[in-house]
Amino acid sequence: MKKTNKKGFTIVELVIVIAVIAILAAVMIPTFGNIIEKANDSAALQEATTAYRQAHAEALYDGKFTAGEAVTVNSFKFTFDASGNVTDVEEPASFGYTVTVPNGVVTVTKNS
Repeated sequence: MKKTNKKGFTIVELVIVIAVIAILAAVMIPTFGNIIEKANDSAALQEATTAYRQAHAEALYDGKFTAGEAVTVNSFKFTFDASGNVTDVEEPASFGYTVTVPNGVVTVTKNS
């Protein structure tokens, strides 16, 4: 009797591989959504922090730390008090986050 040397995959093996790939995809897709959301939050924080630091430097350089004095940088408008603290922040309309600067620390909160 002659042995045949058949090579290849059976249909059962292919179905099992496809099922495993589908399960992995179902688990990973929500994870990628969270990664993208965290990246967007980080980018918003970086943008707001950079604008605040530039506005603070400009206000310090120009002597604008008087009550109600505002400095606009990259469509962010920071209002400073006499001691250099931020009393109000106006974000760009398309920014999608609310910016606050308590004690010189920039925080962003996603708008709902």
